Amino acid sequence: MKKVLIIILSLGLMLALAGCGKSEVATLSPDSTGITMKNGVSVELGNYVLDGEEELTVTKQPVEENKDEGYKIEAYDFKLGEMTELPDFITLSIPYDPAYCEEGQDLAKCVGAKYKNEVTGEWEDVLFEVDASAGKVIIYTDHLSTFGVFSFIDEGRRSAYITDIYSEAVDIDQQQAMNVLREYVAGGGAAGEKAVGLAAQIITGYNGILGGVAGEADEVGFETDLAGTILNIASLGNPTFDTALASSLYKEIGKLGKVAGAVKIGAVMLSTEITDADVLGLYKDTAMLALSFAESSAWGLAASGLFIFDYTINHMFEQGMAMRMEKIDEVYVYFNDEFSGTLDGKFGWKARSLKDWRQALIDIVEANPAEADAKAAIEAEIDRYARVFWTLSSLQMDEVVTDIEDKATKGSVTVPDPTQAEIETLVGAYKAHLYERLYPVIQSVSVYMQRKAEAEYLKALNEVKEFFNQTITFNIVEDIPDGEKSQYDGYALRFAPLSENAVKESWSGTLKGAGNASTSFTLLGFLQAGCPKELKLFKPGDDPDNDEPELTLGFKLTAPVTEVTIGGLSLEELLGTYLVTFTDGDESESYHFTFMQHEGQVGFRSDDTPWAALLLPGGPYDYNPATATATCQASSEHFSFSANVKFTSENGIIHLSSAVTHKGEKTITTYAEGTKID
Repeated sequence: MKKVLIIILSLGLMLALAGCGKSEVATLSPDSTGITMKNGVSVELGNYVLDGEEELTVTKQPVEENKDEGYKIEAYDFKLGEMTELPDFITLSIPYDPAYCEEGQDLAKCVGAKYKNEVTGEWEDVLFEVDASAGKVIIYTDHLSTFGVFSFIDEGRRSAYITDIYSEAVDIDQQQAMNVLREYVAGGGAAGEKAVGLAAQIITGYNGILGGVAGEADEVGFETDLAGTILNIASLGNPTFDTALASSLYKEIGKLGKVAGAVKIGAVMLSTEITDADVLGLYKDTAMLALSFAESSAWGLAASGLFIFDYTINHMFEQGMAMRMEKIDEVYVYFNDEFSGTLDGKFGWKARSLKDWRQALIDIVEANPAEADAKAAIEAEIDRYARVFWTLSSLQMDEVVTDIEDKATKGSVTVPDPTQAEIETLVGAYKAHLYERLYPVIQSVSVYMQRKAEAEYLKALNEVKEFFNQTITFNIVEDIPDGEKSQYDGYALRFAPLSENAVKESWSGTLKGAGNASTSFTLLGFLQAGCPKELKLFKPGDDPDNDEPELTLGFKLTAPVTEVTIGGLSLEELLGTYLVTFTDGDESESYHFTFMQHEGQVGFRSDDTPWAALLLPGGPYDYNPATATATCQASSEHFSFSANVKFTSENGIIHLSSAVTHKGEKTITTYAEGTKID
C-alpha cells in the first residue's frame, strides 16, 4: 500500500460528480434543539443557541470523487434561518460509507471531515471525531456552512488531507503535557525542548501531517526516528538548515507543542470530577502567561475561561446553592426569571433567559481573564441583577402582579412589602436560586472554552502544515569570468544523500548553456527526500548511480531561495577576521577567529581564548575555490577530528558555516555560523 506523502492544501478540481439530493427541512426551537433527518444526518444545537423557532435546512450536495487520489466527499449544506455564526458549538453527525474503505483497513482511520470556506471555496479543517459504532463522523462547529465527510480507500491517505486533533490528543501523555506547561511557565513563555518534542511527536505520528515521511539514519544522515530529525532541525545547529529557517521551525512547532499541552490538560480537567491542585495551579499559570503575548492570547483566553468556569465559578455556585431557601417571594422570582415588558410606561425590563445569562457570563470572563477579577465581576453582576426588583415603585410592582395574574391559572398574588432586613434575606435566597439555575450553564461554558482552545490547536497545526508546504526555489549558478565558457555545461546534477523514499529523477538535473539551473520543492518534499546536504556534479555521460562525482558542493537550505555558486570566491577575499557563533539548543556563544595564510598554509587563529580552537580547529586547511569550502582533518590512535567550513557571499558580505566532528569515546559534532567583520 502506497502512503500519500505530500500534504494537499487545495483539493483537486478534477473530481467525478454524482447526483445531488433534495433538501430536508425541520423546525427547531429552545424546547426542541435536535433532530435526525431521513438521510441519517443529525443536528444537535444544545440549549443556548436559539431564542425562538428557526427553520433548519439540510441540503445534500453532489458527491465528489477523486479516483486517482482514492477519496470521495459526501457533503451537506446546513442553514438555520438567517444564522451563520453561532454563540455555541453545535454537533453535526453525518454518516459515512463503510464500503469505500478497502477490506482490512480501520474504518475509523479512513474517514474525516472538513468544511467549505464560503469565501475561497476551499475545503478547510474542522473539529471532528469518528463514531465507528454508529458509522458517523461527529463535527463540532460554531458556524454553519457546507460540511463534507471524506472517505479514503485506505488509512494511509487520510493524514495527507485531514487534520484530526482528537486522535492525536489521545496519544499525548498527561505527564508529558504537564512537563510542557511547566517548561513554558518556567521559561516565561518561550518555546522549549519539551514543547518542540511534543509537537514533533504529534506531526510525525500515524495521524500527523508528516506521518508518511521516513528515512534511514546511516545511509542519508536522516534520523531513524523522524521526531528526532525534526528536533535536530529545530535545534538551530543542523548543518543543512539556515539558522533563520531552523529558528522559524522551532517557533512554529514550539507554539503547537504549547497549545497541545494546554488542550490535553484542559481535557483532563473536564473529564475529572476533582482535579489535582498542582494541575489546576499550573493550568492557571499557563493561561495567564499565554494572555500576556499577542501570538498566544486567543488560546490563553480560552484556557483562562475554562479554568475560571470549571473551577472558580463552579465552586462559587456550589457554595451559593448551599444557601438555597425552600420558598422565595413569587412576584420577585417571576420578575427576575420571566417578566418582559415596560412598567409605568417608563421602565423597560426583559428577564434574562439561560442563553442570555450564558453570554453575559462569557462576556464578563473574557473582559476579566484574571481569576479574582472574574469572580468579583460575576458576583457583582448577580448581586446587581438580584436587587433591581427592590428599586421598583409600588405602582410598578403592581403591574408585575397583574402580569402574573393574567398568565396564571391560580388566584391572586400579593405585592411584597418586606423590611430591609427581609429584603437582604430574599436577595440572598434568590442568588442561591440563580446559582442552581445557572449551574448547567457554567458546565456548558467550560466545554465551550475547551472547544475554543481546540480550535486554536487546529489552527496551530495548520500553520505548521503551511510551514512545511512552503516552496523553496533552489538556484545553481556558475561564476563564469567574462569572455570564458562554462566549465560544467552538460554536467548532470544530483542532490545527495537521498532517502529510500526519494524519487531520484525529481532530485536530478543537467547544467546547460550558461551553467545555471533552477528547481523548486516544498520543505516537506525536502524532508521526504532525506534532507540532502550536497549537490553532486557528474561529467557528461557518467552515471550518477554508479560513478564518482567530478565535484561535490555543500549547501545550507534557506527560504524562500537557496543559491549555490560554483566557484567565484578566491582565497584572498576570504582572509580576515570573523565573528563566529556556536549554537547548542537555545544557547549560543560567539568568538573571534582570523582566517589567515602563513608560510603557504591556511588556517584559523582563535583571537579570544585558546580553548576556542577546539570549536574551530586551527588547521592546516585545504581550500577548494570551486566549492568555496575549506577542510581539515587529523587522527591519532584514540582520537580524530574533521572540520568542514563553507564560505558564501551575500550582498558583498562573506559568511561561513562550519561543522566540526570530534571522535573519541563519544562522537560530537559542533556547528557554527560566522560573518567576516574586516
